[in-house]
Amino acid sequence: MREDDLDLELKKWWNNYGDRELYREENDPRKQIHTYLIWREVKRCVNTRHRLRILDAGAGTGRFSIPLAQEGHEIIHLDISEKMIEIARKNAESRKIENIQFAQGDICKGLEFEDNTFDLVLCLDSPLSYCYKNYENILSELIRVSRWKIVLCVMNRYGTILEGGVDFDLTHFGKLKTVRDVYATGNLIVTEELRRLQPTLFPSWHAFTPDELKMLLERHGCYVEKLSAPGTLARSVDIEQLKRLLVDRKSYEDYLNFEEEFDKNTCVLGIGAIGAGGLLVTATKDLNNTFF
Repeated sequence: MREDDLDLELKKWWNNYGDRELYREENDPRKQIHTYLIWREVKRCVNTRHRLRILDAGAGTGRFSIPLAQEGHEIIHLDISEKMIEIARKNAESRKIENIQFAQGDICKGLEFEDNTFDLVLCLDSPLSYCYKNYENILSELIRVSRWKIVLCVMNRYGTILEGGVDFDLTHFGKLKTVRDVYATGNLIVTEELRRLQPTLFPSWHAFTPDELKMLLERHGCYVEKLSAPGTLARSVDIEQLKRLLVDRKSYEDYLNFEEEFDKNTCVLGIGAIGAGGLLVTATKDLNNTFF
């Protein structure tokens, strides 16, 4: 597929994903838990009296960018999907939020910002994983434009294999095929054959191991503060139990406290949430920058 055609396919795919993403946020308790766990980490980074300049790269419908803007931070909301940006823009306008700028662009092509532009760079729910051809270069770009801290959420390699990869291979090929490639390289290259078998596999992606992501960040001058696999525990809990838990605030907070502790255990770092970025990392670019 030519590069221009791939760009059009990516935009089309993410434009079609907007409504589904909103539905999941409102109706899928596992997705809601995953979001709350990420929010906890993001709020630790913005727990400051200073007004931060924040880039949300792959911001989607504004799940994180709009509340952060509402708290007074200066936000750049960047996404490939015009439809998702429009959803986010209308939401911001309805709340009369003015300190947010919307930009349409593909992070896989790099970032058109100066070095050290942002206090905090967010890249959540796996946009970096979809830069499967040049993910290390794009990671270096995210680091380049940050002057302080980076929070990333990417696909978790072993967790993606557990999400039906073996069943898919045995059903369609009678043997292990795609899971071997993902296990060895982290890449799932969605060919025309795979797209015919399961259209929802598009686009191609790279899933990281915890050690791989830590190594890449350190290679590019970052200190990794925390690694976790958000949503791992929720995979094993009955959906109806989770729905009941969500309406009991005290019990829910207690559950989140335990899940957060569980999900950062080295024994489960390679798993993560179902259908979401299953590997969360917080890293500091410059430890000598202590103005916060």
